[in-house]
Amino acid sequence: MLPRFDVEVRIDEIKPELLRVIWIGEVDEGIGDNRLYGDVTGTDWLEVEPVIAAEEALLKAAESNAVDEADFERIVRETISEQYPGDDFDEGPLSAFAMLDGGVMAAVAALSAAGCVPTASCNGHYGHGEPRPVVRFSTDEFRLPLIRDACVRSGCGLIMDRIGMLQVYAADVLAMVEFARQMVAFQHDFEAIDSEVACEQPDEVYLYQYDDDLRRRDLYAIHEQMQRDRVVECPGQLSLFGDED
Repeated sequence: MLPRFDVEVRIDEIKPELLRVIWIGEVDEGIGDNRLYGDVTGTDWLEVEPVIAAEEALLKAAESNAVDEADFERIVRETISEQYPGDDFDEGPLSAFAMLDGGVMAAVAALSAAGCVPTASCNGHYGHGEPRPVVRFSTDEFRLPLIRDACVRSGCGLIMDRIGMLQVYAADVLAMVEFARQMVAFQHDFEAIDSEVACEQPDEVYLYQYDDDLRRRDLYAIHEQMQRDRVVECPGQLSLFGDED
C-alpha cells in the first residue's frame, strides 16, 4: 500500500525577484530550525540516476508488502537502516542521502545536481510532521523555469513560502521520484547555466537596511550600489578614455 496524502497539488505563479537569496556561508550551516541539515550540494548528475533507481525499487517493494500507511513508513525506515547502517557507511547509491527520509532522496539529489540548495525535506507523516512529501530549497531565476517544467511533467506542486524559499511537494513519494527523473531530463539545460545559487555576502554596510530574508531584487539593488561606489572610488579610470593632447 502506497500512502497518498490529501493535498491540493498546485504550481503557483512565482515571481523570480522574490526568491530568497542564500549566502555561501549558509550552505554549510543551513537555514531555519532544521537541526538535521546536511550539505549535499556538489552532487554530480552521474549520482542521481542510481539514486532514482534504488529509491524507486525500495518504495515499490514497501508498497507491495505494506498493509497500511504506518506499515509502509516502517518498512522504508527499517530497510534504509539495514542497508545503510550508520553515518560512516559509504557503500551503495543511497549512502550519501541515507540521513534523509525514504521518498525524497532522489528529489534532493536532483535539485543538488542542478545547482540548487536543499535545506529541509520530509516524506510526509500521518498525524505529525509534514502532511505530504516535500523538499524545501533555494534556487535562482535561471533554474526556476526548468524546475517548474519538471513539476508539471511529474505531477508535483511548487510553491514559495513566506521567506522566499521554494517547496516542491506531491501527494505521494513516487511522484517525487518522478520529479527527480524529469529533472535529469533537463540536465544539459541546467549545465548551461553559469550562475551560482549561493551568493557571496556583501559587506554589512550594504545589508543593514534589509531583513535577513534578502530577496533577489534586493541583491540586484545592492550590486548596482556597489558598482556605483566602485566608480566613485576610482575616478582616475575615466581619464583613460578622454581625449589625448
